[in-house]
Amino acid sequence: MTRPFYVTGSLEIYKNGECFLDSRRIALLKLVKETGSINSASKQLKMSYQQAWHYIKSMNELSPLPVIVKQRGGSNGGGTIVTRYGEHVISEFEALAVKHAIFKNELEESLWLCKF
Repeated sequence: MTRPFYVTGSLEIYKNGECFLDSRRIALLKLVKETGSINSASKQLKMSYQQAWHYIKSMNELSPLPVIVKQRGGSNGGGTIVTRYGEHVISEFEALAVKHAIFKNELEESLWLCKF
């Protein structure tokens, strides 16, 4: 049986009125960690490099420690790395996302009891 009502909502974490983390930013962090490249990660997410850079700059500014650092030049041509703190941020967000999904499911279950 289809439910006539359902709950929506995505997990977004704000600091000082600005989005610090959401699923799109976490996907970006994970792809930068995997590829070592903001450009490659942004292409895979079908977002512009400028948008990706804006997300990274914003996360780094709102965070007590950098989540991503760029490495210039060198024998490998430089690149971008997700810091240990950035990896911690990914883990924490994913744990919160599980709790968020459970809460959302509980709310949907309680809709069956509502009389509207």
